[in-house]
Amino acid sequence: MRQFKTFAAFPLIVLGIFLACDRRNTTPKNAAPTNTETINLSPVIHSGQTQVFREVKQVTLLPGSVLDQLGAIADPARPFNATDVVDRKLPMQQLIVAGVSEKYCIVSYWRGGIVLALRTNIFQLSEGKAKLILVSNGQGGLNFRDLKDMVESGRIDNDMSTSKH
Repeated sequence: MRQFKTFAAFPLIVLGIFLACDRRNTTPKNAAPTNTETINLSPVIHSGQTQVFREVKQVTLLPGSVLDQLGAIADPARPFNATDVVDRKLPMQQLIVAGVSEKYCIVSYWRGGIVLALRTNIFQLSEGKAKLILVSNGQGGLNFRDLKDMVESGRIDNDMSTSKH
């Protein structure tokens, strides 16, 4: 009879261990959300600025001053004019990924036309205004981690003097 009681308690002990382990593997309440990254902008804008950026995947979550400069742009996976066959109801650009901090906004997007092109812009944000400080044609991130790595590596060129914005 004593063996039976020990055996019956075994599933409860296993469950207790499982729940204790499961609690240790959860994200602490004070941990940063997974959609934020600290990005060092020094390699591309030489300002020594390191900022915490929040990932943005919806156009409506970009600052209005940035949207004013970008013009019409579709959300990721939404239709846009990727080629030179233009539907006037659709924008010529599609957001890939963006990051917004207190002082900066980085936007990677597709720009349609004769050639579909990847483009990345960095804006400096101040007093409700956005100042375009970097334009990179053909370079950027296809996801938030790529965008961070590209900026911090310094491999992203500033084509502002040679591009139309």
